[in-house]
Amino acid sequence: MKKMKQLFNAKLRYFALAVLTLVAVTTTMACSGMDTSVLAESIQASAISGVSMAALPIWFVLKDGVKNFKVLSDEERKDFTDEEGTKYLGDLIKWQTKSITDLNKQLSEKDADNETIQKQLKDLTSANITAMKSSLESQGVQLAKVMKELDSKTSTLPMTMQSAILKGLTEKADTLKSMVKNGDTKVRLEIKASQAASDIDAGTDFADMLSGVGQIATRMPLMRSLFNQRNTTKEYIKYNDQETVVRDAKNVAGCAATTHNSKITWKVRTLQITKVRDMVDVCIDMMEDYDWVTGEIRDLVNTDVALKVDEGLLLGTDVYPELNSVAAVASTFAAGAYALSVQAATLIDLVRVAACQISDFGQNNKFNANVMLLNPADQCLMTLEKDLNNNYMIPNWITNDGVNIGAVRVLTNQLVPADEAYIMDTTKGTVVSRRGVTVEFGFENATNFEKELVTVKAYERLNFLVRNVDKNAFMHIPSIAAAITAIKKV
Repeated sequence: MKKMKQLFNAKLRYFALAVLTLVAVTTTMACSGMDTSVLAESIQASAISGVSMAALPIWFVLKDGVKNFKVLSDEERKDFTDEEGTKYLGDLIKWQTKSITDLNKQLSEKDADNETIQKQLKDLTSANITAMKSSLESQGVQLAKVMKELDSKTSTLPMTMQSAILKGLTEKADTLKSMVKNGDTKVRLEIKASQAASDIDAGTDFADMLSGVGQIATRMPLMRSLFNQRNTTKEYIKYNDQETVVRDAKNVAGCAATTHNSKITWKVRTLQITKVRDMVDVCIDMMEDYDWVTGEIRDLVNTDVALKVDEGLLLGTDVYPELNSVAAVASTFAAGAYALSVQAATLIDLVRVAACQISDFGQNNKFNANVMLLNPADQCLMTLEKDLNNNYMIPNWITNDGVNIGAVRVLTNQLVPADEAYIMDTTKGTVVSRRGVTVEFGFENATNFEKELVTVKAYERLNFLVRNVDKNAFMHIPSIAAAITAIKKV
């Protein structure tokens, strides 16, 4: 019980001191911006200047050369100034705190009258709390006066001087806390120099760093998304197509004999899976020192592989190890039955004619063109074509934005050269993949281990499959201008 009471009394005193400290720090923050002369005047006129310790206050009594505290009644303190009242409460709290400490020591003595001492402790602790409350109220009034006076005297001072004063007060925070706690009367503050922005050697060193890394423009891979996708676990894909078909059905008169030459031949073809790879050597120090480098390098090689695949699917030569592609299987546009047949022909008309030709190649049954690939400039010019009266030419079978011409979706691709185009039935193409993209890190390349280099490698194994019987679902227009001329009615 005795230890619990001691702990309670100690916590109570710490709480009171913490509150006083908060008031002192608040005052310190409010005082930013004053010069040394203003501070001196303010302290001399404030509550915390107090009474000089050279003269012994009336609440102390000398007995046998020893200074003893005398608790004054309200009547005895009624004529005190604010400064005297503040000083008295500070000394009272110090005396009460010391007395509580002495009583707690007596409790531990062998023959102590614990009951009497505990009653004294209770009464003294209650009086101590009351004194602290009164001291806080008095300090609050005095500190408010100081803050008001300092604000009025420092409102026109430059910010650099205010910053210097604030720095000085912050450095004296412990002294100010002690001043409020113990009732001390003076504190010395030296302001040696003021600070300006020019004192910082390089302000840019402390800039707000934005997250992420800005990315240079890169075309968006397109081709893969147009076709069917298929996985394989083998290096080769084989498929069996009809090579020739002879259809020789005949009309028969009754039961007369006839001869028939109907016949089918087949051929098995092979597609080999090929590989697209990219790699880069990076110093391991760089990857360890900068956490964003690893992601950047991984994205570099991964994106490079995706862009090379995109290019290969459109323009590959089908000569191993290059990919098979739209360009490798596509037929070449020829006007044929549509030559010199379209009045005032435009690129829009050419799209329709090419789509009709693909449908014709499929016996108007198997192929239906659904995508046209144009260079971005050609697609833009197509949407700007006008008639003789300068009205935009938008027939009812083309969407207002020029994206769909009949059943054909017009897409731009920077890989398509200007004045060229590709039109196709994309359902007849399949991208066959072996596992997908793989990204690896390794030290084993050449002298990597010796030089602390990491090789970052990305690769993918795949190819583009178009059955031989479906090749006519793809068409290349090598010259848009020449093709328009070929179909234009003279």
